[in-house]
Amino acid sequence: MDKIYIIITLALLLGFIVFKEIGRKNKSNLIFRIAASILAILSLFFIALPISYDRKVSTGNGNTAVLLTEGYSKDSLAAWKDVSLFSTDKEITEKDKKVNYIPDIAYFLSSNPDFQTIHILGYGLEPDELKSLKTKNLIFHPSALADGISSISWRGKIRSGEQLLVQGRYNNTTETGVKLILQGLGTNLDSVIIGKETWIDFELKCIPKHLDKAIYSLIAIADKDTISREELPVLVKERESLRVLILASSPDFENKFLKNWLSEQGYSVSVRTTISTAKYSTEFLNSRKNDLNRINTTLLNNFDILIGDMSELSRLSSTENQAVQNQINNGMGLIIKADASEPGNGFYRKAFSIRENKKLIPKTIKLIWEDHSAIKTVLQGSNSIEIIAQSGTQSLVKNESGDILTNSKLSGKGRIILTVINDSYTWVLGNNVEDYSSFWSYILEKAARKKENSKSFAINSLPVINKNSGIEFQSENGTIPGIQINEEGIAFKQHPVLRFQQTGSFWPAQSGWQSLQSENTDIDWFYVFDEKSWKGVKASEKLKNTQISIERSEENITTKNGAIQVYEDTIPPIWFYILFLLCCTYLWLEVKLS
Repeated sequence: MDKIYIIITLALLLGFIVFKEIGRKNKSNLIFRIAASILAILSLFFIALPISYDRKVSTGNGNTAVLLTEGYSKDSLAAWKDVSLFSTDKEITEKDKKVNYIPDIAYFLSSNPDFQTIHILGYGLEPDELKSLKTKNLIFHPSALADGISSISWRGKIRSGEQLLVQGRYNNTTETGVKLILQGLGTNLDSVIIGKETWIDFELKCIPKHLDKAIYSLIAIADKDTISREELPVLVKERESLRVLILASSPDFENKFLKNWLSEQGYSVSVRTTISTAKYSTEFLNSRKNDLNRINTTLLNNFDILIGDMSELSRLSSTENQAVQNQINNGMGLIIKADASEPGNGFYRKAFSIRENKKLIPKTIKLIWEDHSAIKTVLQGSNSIEIIAQSGTQSLVKNESGDILTNSKLSGKGRIILTVINDSYTWVLGNNVEDYSSFWSYILEKAARKKENSKSFAINSLPVINKNSGIEFQSENGTIPGIQINEEGIAFKQHPVLRFQQTGSFWPAQSGWQSLQSENTDIDWFYVFDEKSWKGVKASEKLKNTQISIERSEENITTKNGAIQVYEDTIPPIWFYILFLLCCTYLWLEVKLS
């Protein structure tokens, strides 16, 4: 589409110029002026849309080099006795004097253009290094990954009360089992056993008890020997202070435990419990007193979340229902506790479909939500209700059979959540407070009024000392921010198409926590790792990136004379800039001299 616009615009411009030239009184040099005008317009066209062509390079008659990377096998070099050996890794060149050190691949290739075929041995190269080799015939000889962690994932920033979940893969080719331990603040928090000669996808978790920055550890132990120890930096922020209104149809244990837990977590809680028709008892925890007898817009403006029994919400008048609906459309969250198999008569009745679950009710059920799972006791006599899946909704909590027990739906700027779990307090009775906290923290976080954040940033995963750590910044107004890392300014470049996105570079000189601050915002933190950290993960990423890069590289055509590498090249736009300037110069001089 952009190409069509360019062609139409330049064609109209050329037509206008030729029309003006033909209508000019002085007809001398008319043909030359029209020719210069056409060349000038063509130059603009090829500047905007560069000419590309296929370039073939023969690679079958030698001109081969071997590039050694981390993880290569020394035994594999026997097949490359008469071939030049190079490496960008100083450790490799220091151990083997036959290997030549090259500090920069791009500079090396520009100085040695005869090398057309490059064999890469080991784990491969970084993405920026692979870009330097895109015009070469690449052959990858990958090495098997060493024992250890080959992939890792965890949330480095969480809220107080949220679960820290560490997931990854561990390769163990030895004949000895390995114990992987998650350790924090000197305490073993979780562990998993990796059997001999196998690999597993592991999952370790805990709920941090601290605030602010901390370094957790992932420790691998075999036969009482520590074989690896990796850092897991975690920043725990204070839980967002929410204002919660609870409407209960009658006094019960579920609401009693919930209001107590909410107040202990620092939430502002107001509770209205129906005693009899139009008579209520009220409680205010961490909150100033309000008149809760009538639900209206003025009252609801004081709350971020409304939690109500379905039967109690069904008693609201049409005016109260409208006030609740308006507030949800403006961002307030609504959590409905289904205490009956009928959807009620509120505005939300068409949002969800529920029905009685006629399956045999077990004594315990396994609940699954986000990155968490927990066993919950089912009380005798409990109603078994399930939510029917339907389009436009998002399931939040399921049982192990896949039945939906908590569902959600967007409504304007807010969210409505329906849950049929009405006895979550059994976790507390069973001394499983962490499961209870995780469940309600998750539900509240999903329902909470979302604060508008006009700025956000992201840094490359696992940033390493002395290497470029790319920074991506997004802002709604597209302005280039003033961002400082460790009180030093960072230059940003705006994306040519996505005006709200800017990218920058940062080369950390030291490992550890780094401060980041943009204009009119609080200080944020990220962690920079030592060069020797997470070597297995980095090796795995190099293997994958190198393989993908080579698979996506230009087509190889095999002939009797060897391999022909076909590349798509473009004519440098600078030549068309020069031609455009020459044409404009001629047109200007012709007018002055005529």
